[in-house]
Amino acid sequence: MEIGIEIKERFSLVHVNGDMSEEDLGKLGNAIETLMKKGYLHVVLDLTDVSFMNAKGLGALVNHWTRVRFRRGDLRIVGLNSRLMYLFRAMGVDALFDVYQDVHEMMEKTGRMPAIA
Repeated sequence: MEIGIEIKERFSLVHVNGDMSEEDLGKLGNAIETLMKKGYLHVVLDLTDVSFMNAKGLGALVNHWTRVRFRRGDLRIVGLNSRLMYLFRAMGVDALFDVYQDVHEMMEKTGRMPAIA
């Protein structure tokens, strides 16, 4: 799994590429924790390029969500494929997360549009 981070004007975008295996969950946690320590409280997790995640990975996301919310931030998710959406629904966490089809939809619905110069 590879992780890329983009700092936008009103949120930070974490791109995850590859399967979210048990060994990789620490990388994601470190990336989110680093952003939070630097004051980036609005985190968007882009899972467009993730084809596999198990219940343990989903549990890790719930833990990250809890940490971000504790610091009065938010963790949103974009780009779930149908298989991952099924997992979210089956485990009952689809109501916990704000899930959007893509970053553009998230920006439109949350008002986190980039400033126009």
